[in-house]
Amino acid sequence: MASAFAMGRMSDPSRYFHLVGDVLELVPGDGFDNRGNPMIKAGRLGHVVMNVSDLKESIAFYTRVVGLEVVTEDAERRIAFLSLGKQHHDIALVERATGAKPDADQPGLVHMAWRLADFAELQAAHAELGEVGIELEPIQHNITNSLYMRDPDGHVVELYCDRWADGIEVLRTQGPKRVALDMATGVGADDEQELLRPQI
Repeated sequence: MASAFAMGRMSDPSRYFHLVGDVLELVPGDGFDNRGNPMIKAGRLGHVVMNVSDLKESIAFYTRVVGLEVVTEDAERRIAFLSLGKQHHDIALVERATGAKPDADQPGLVHMAWRLADFAELQAAHAELGEVGIELEPIQHNITNSLYMRDPDGHVVELYCDRWADGIEVLRTQGPKRVALDMATGVGADDEQELLRPQI
């Protein structure tokens, strides 16, 4: 393990990790504060893999709502890989969920978000999905206009369009915000809502 660290750029790996038997564990506390000098910087989020209770139903949802296409589906292994067409897969669905759905206050995924080009596309999605009976919650954040909904297993899915060219600076200076969104006008309401608590 030491030789692997010696090959990298980490000058003092013991500041971040220590070995317990054969297991590499994080040092608790401030030792892993890497904001000033990140050790790793990924290019982007590659894909998400999710447990689902009904593979066919989940495929139908994500192809209709997000526009994903099935790259491959293995019925025997009960797994499917779906893509927007620019990489091998953006999401994989595995049919092996048999337990109860997690409560909102348990560890796990809060929601996943899929970006659309502009507000006109978001309005079109709102109309199309509403016509087929999907319950939608339009929300305006400081940085996005968003539509929230739930997939067949209750996972919250967001479709959104950015409101600003430099959303990072807006988020840094204004912080997060959540208000109801009028889909006809694109105007947000005045009353702020609790963050990350969808009403659907």
